[in-house]
Amino acid sequence: MSSRELSPEWVLSSFIPPIAAPQHEITELIAIARRLWPGVQAHAYREQPGKSSDEALDFASEVWEGVLRSVAKTIQRSNGRNWRIRDMEAYLFGAFHHRFNRALKKERRRLRTIQHLPTSHDLERLGQAHDSKAVRDLEESIQLKEAVRNMDEWTRKVWAARQYGYSWKEIAKQLGLTEPQVKLRFRYAIGKLRARLGGGL
Repeated sequence: MSSRELSPEWVLSSFIPPIAAPQHEITELIAIARRLWPGVQAHAYREQPGKSSDEALDFASEVWEGVLRSVAKTIQRSNGRNWRIRDMEAYLFGAFHHRFNRALKKERRRLRTIQHLPTSHDLERLGQAHDSKAVRDLEESIQLKEAVRNMDEWTRKVWAARQYGYSWKEIAKQLGLTEPQVKLRFRYAIGKLRARLGGGL
């Protein structure tokens, strides 16, 4: 149904006989809703300048229908007893205005949230980057384990000492060699290992 053709009778059809509802009050609600609809439309256009007229009216129609149904249910529950709003027109428009602004705020917050979400392209690139980094890390880990397994005992001992944070000077002192001797011998052993493993180190 087009928003321009929103009819209070259609919205309130479930409150019109045969359901027992105070008929006079529902009829009055329908008449007032019909008079207020142009003002509701004008408010919807004014408050949503970025939307097309159809979008603005669709949004306002949902809120307007909710207000009319809510008031009709209250009338029905009261069964005509003690049901009197001094200025039904002001009450309806005030209720619409309040609900409309609340719904508009919620919609704007939702749109801001969506705006900051990554696109599917961003997520795909992130996944690829993560996958390639994970693969690269795994390959390096495998190569390192293979290299350590293929080291001779002396080279493995020096490598482990470096991993634990010992300086070349401290390692040299422990091995009874000079610092340049330890560095040279270690580099030579790593060079041989690299050649044997095909340059992976």
